[in-house]
Amino acid sequence: MEPLLKTYYKCYLSEVRQLKPSTVNHYCDALNNITRHLQEMKMITGSIYDVSDLHRLKELQEVLFEDAAFIAQNKKGNQMYSAGLNHYVKFAEGTNLMAFRHDIGKLDMPMPVRTEEPRHYEAKHWARSDILREQTLAVADYHCEMDGRHQTFVAERTHKPYMESHHTIPIHLQSRFSYSLDVYANLICLCPVCHRKIHYGLRDERREMLYEIYEKRRERLAHSGLVMGKEEFADLILTD
Repeated sequence: MEPLLKTYYKCYLSEVRQLKPSTVNHYCDALNNITRHLQEMKMITGSIYDVSDLHRLKELQEVLFEDAAFIAQNKKGNQMYSAGLNHYVKFAEGTNLMAFRHDIGKLDMPMPVRTEEPRHYEAKHWARSDILREQTLAVADYHCEMDGRHQTFVAERTHKPYMESHHTIPIHLQSRFSYSLDVYANLICLCPVCHRKIHYGLRDERREMLYEIYEKRRERLAHSGLVMGKEEFADLILTD
């Protein structure tokens, strides 16, 4: 069965980009070759269409564009490989779809899409305590610690303003530290907007948030064995 993203990509090329069927086939063939090349490089095990994380997809794009073998192959193929990949990345980003939003139904499948078999993944995660998470919210009295005036909705489970617990130094960085990151000093209560902003906001604004958190938690972090300067703290998180 053809990967769903491949089917959507072909529709995107023909309906949104309005390319000729022969060109669509060329770009799809290019991605088939790119898949084989990435497999040989041990960068992926399945198809490029299985890469569901946009950040990871862009990383693979950068790797290919710096790979001598790919550069040579792309030159021999009159830049068809890079063109196909660039079109696919733009498709994944949603580029050009905004202007197409009123006709987005054209990308729907002509037949219902059958579900794939479930995939099983094994992953290791550093332990974290749900009790500490709940305590962090209670100690903050369910107020955002970036700005206590931030409003949210009342959660059914607690009948309190909905807040989220956040590890200021991400728990997946635990291997870099000798002492636990799942401690009171490293946990902060944030409203949903601030929580998303500190993960995905503009870099400069995230840095300002981290500076503020550092000043509030510096001594407590140090007492927990997490000793570092303000810039080191911010850079560690922002470059993660």
